[in-house]
Amino acid sequence: MHHQTVKDHTGYDIPYQKAWYSLKMAREIVYGTWESSVQKLPKYMGALKKYNPGTIVEWEHKAFQPSTGAHVIGYVFWAFAPCIKGFQFCRNVISVDGTHLYTKYRHKMLIAAAMDENQQVLPLAFAIVDDESTSSWKWFLTLLSRHEYQIRKFNRIMEEIKSQNIAAFEFLDKINKEKWTASHDGGWRTGILTTNMSECINGVLKGARHLPLTAIVEITLVRTVNYFVTRERRSHAMVANGQLWTDFAYKFNQWHQKSIDHTVTKYNHRQQSASVVTKRQLGFGLNTHVVKITNRECSCGKWTQFGIPCSHAQKVCAAYNINAASLVKNYYDVQAYKNTYSKAFQPLYPENYWDAPEFWLVHDTTIRISTRPDRNQTSRIHNEMDWRQTRERQQAQQRENSSRQ
Repeated sequence: MHHQTVKDHTGYDIPYQKAWYSLKMAREIVYGTWESSVQKLPKYMGALKKYNPGTIVEWEHKAFQPSTGAHVIGYVFWAFAPCIKGFQFCRNVISVDGTHLYTKYRHKMLIAAAMDENQQVLPLAFAIVDDESTSSWKWFLTLLSRHEYQIRKFNRIMEEIKSQNIAAFEFLDKINKEKWTASHDGGWRTGILTTNMSECINGVLKGARHLPLTAIVEITLVRTVNYFVTRERRSHAMVANGQLWTDFAYKFNQWHQKSIDHTVTKYNHRQQSASVVTKRQLGFGLNTHVVKITNRECSCGKWTQFGIPCSHAQKVCAAYNINAASLVKNYYDVQAYKNTYSKAFQPLYPENYWDAPEFWLVHDTTIRISTRPDRNQTSRIHNEMDWRQTRERQQAQQRENSSRQ
């Protein structure tokens, strides 16, 4: 891909190997070597905590080298203070996933994210580990629960379940959390049916996964700051416009328009239940849905999924003289959205202002991979975040092969 870029811009067709080494040299000039970058990491993390108080950084070292006085990096975890503060206004759901870092050493990144009031991904915490294993995930999730926020939300929800139904609490407490599917969660996941982590990782790490570690951490900071600046500005505009809800919640108006053509038959005034038949149109329509207002549910599933009364529910609300707008979930509140992004990041001073690192850090040479300009082997199961970069590399290789023929 890199040699094709050179050809497109200059007209010169250089070998793939020369392009690879040129890119490597340019990267080292800008970001340092892999070794110098990891040595810089403790000092950079110290600056993060110094200039953004409340930011969390945790280390897990593999070993200590008495001969050099250096620690061998194992895992590092970080969570920015404004994200920690902002999460308290978001929904009670955290998504986690992992992805490759295409570095000289075999590293992976683990990421946790939440969904804000405007259905946008909010990065919560990051970790760099040597592998996606049971131990690395346990370490990451333990820190996530401890700092993110002190597991307050999760414990509060579980205690509420426990107070209402001890059998349900014991059942949930025994099973793996990933098995809590949307079809059985009773709306707890509030429309977050997938991890949406591809959006988070592509947004925060795009173009950065080939860089040394300190540069990767710095890019997570820069791009998360950009999220905050952009979304805070948008939240102020929403308030100025007199919006009650964030932009996403205005699906309500679209569904209200659709509800006009529905036909409703009331069944039970106490439950405020009814059946709704949609308008017949070419090739579709005439679908029947059951709505129970008191249970806040419709058989189409959208009300439970999004927390916004669907068109069928709105039709039933009109039949029973209920204000459907009052049934929109409060996690779409504009003020909550504004509060999520109200805590400002502070810029880092230049490096000569940073404190000396608390320890010396080096890479684990046992996880070093080939630095030859060819394709590395992987045993990791790819997810949607890896597919795009895989396709790009395949297309680049195909272009190279075509040019040689």
